[in-house]
Amino acid sequence: MMVAILTLVIGQASPAPSQSSGERRLAAMTPAQFQARATLRDDALDTVATIATANGFVERRPLVGTALDDVFLRAFIDKTTGRATYQAYVRIRYRDYGWANWNTANYATPAGPRTIATQRIARVRASCPRGYACLRSETIGFAIGAPLLRANAKLYVGDGTTSWSFKILAQNGGERSFLLSAAEIAGLLMAVDAYRTDRHLPSS
Repeated sequence: MMVAILTLVIGQASPAPSQSSGERRLAAMTPAQFQARATLRDDALDTVATIATANGFVERRPLVGTALDDVFLRAFIDKTTGRATYQAYVRIRYRDYGWANWNTANYATPAGPRTIATQRIARVRASCPRGYACLRSETIGFAIGAPLLRANAKLYVGDGTTSWSFKILAQNGGERSFLLSAAEIAGLLMAVDAYRTDRHLPSS
């Protein structure tokens, strides 16, 4: 009896950490909401249409200090064949004396972690006095296979807490970890399917 009582007391004294308001908002989002907020770039002269989830979930920016990192998904759809390729888009912000060079991504798969080289998209450095660590931003992307996205989309169970994990590694030894919710992944795939249906394109 004493053991049972002690176990009960210890369990009550160690509650699970509470979620932040941003985490609660993200967990409440559905694939349909991500689909509705997906942005489409499809100029008449483009051969490839681009769908992005950049506006799907936007974290509130801090009033002071370094801005938050950004991560979202992009799909590139061939407007003739309907074939889609996918990319994780990551903007990493930091303060340093030189470029970190975020050139590798490690990501989770059902068969274990995989490594892929990243593609540099943009670099921005804020003006600062010589000899000081400057605010910097590096934007990179890496390809994701459609089967892996579909497998993660199927993990959505209605509460938005299931996520796909990956991390970005820098040449200088730094690393950043990220999560993309199954709801966001499913929403992007739904947006791609809707685009194909509207334009009578093949599904693959």
